[in-house]
Amino acid sequence: MISFPQTLQAVGGARTGLPPVHLLDVQTLNGNQYFWSDRKIGVVSALTAVVVSYLDWLLSAGPFTFNRSMAADSGSFRVQNVSGTTLARDLEVALTASAIEGAMFIYRYWQADAQAAWMQTSGTLTFSGGTPSDATFKTKPLSTPAQKDAPVEQYSETCQLQWAGPRCGSTQPTECQYSFQTCQVIERPMIVLNSFEQNYGEAVSNLVSPVLNRTRRY
Repeated sequence: MISFPQTLQAVGGARTGLPPVHLLDVQTLNGNQYFWSDRKIGVVSALTAVVVSYLDWLLSAGPFTFNRSMAADSGSFRVQNVSGTTLARDLEVALTASAIEGAMFIYRYWQADAQAAWMQTSGTLTFSGGTPSDATFKTKPLSTPAQKDAPVEQYSETCQLQWAGPRCGSTQPTECQYSFQTCQVIERPMIVLNSFEQNYGEAVSNLVSPVLNRTRRY
């Protein structure tokens, strides 16, 4: 069950009031921060925890798709690119100076007179295209297990860990032979133990066989 603050409940039930505002906080990989909204407003930033002036560059936010599973949530933002000089527009300058690909974002659907958000989500941004007047960004979750690269290892009777490395943990002066028998930290080896026997003799399986009487009566 979603629980809203009392301030939101009071505002949500009123017939009149301020319309909600879209707030987008962005921090790029090189540390630059941008604060965009669909109107100019001064609000406490979710990134800095201080009041900042949001630029009215955000043209649209959403639609968003949320999943109660490991499926990735998704959404999109469209940002204007019309202000600036004739040589370089403001958003273009920001994109050129910053590593916007993979930048972290926090989006809030903010109710100003309640000082609370109806919805908040976070993740990373990826550029998905644009025109001379705007740019569109798709969202990606902060953590996607499917995108995590596992260590390059394979099933083997030879240990895959580097001797005396962090994952191995050995402090012995002599290097092991990368086998289970020579392992110095027995709880950590990356080894598949096999015990194969060869030269099996033939044997008759002990199966229950029904007795059939094929005698025909005349």
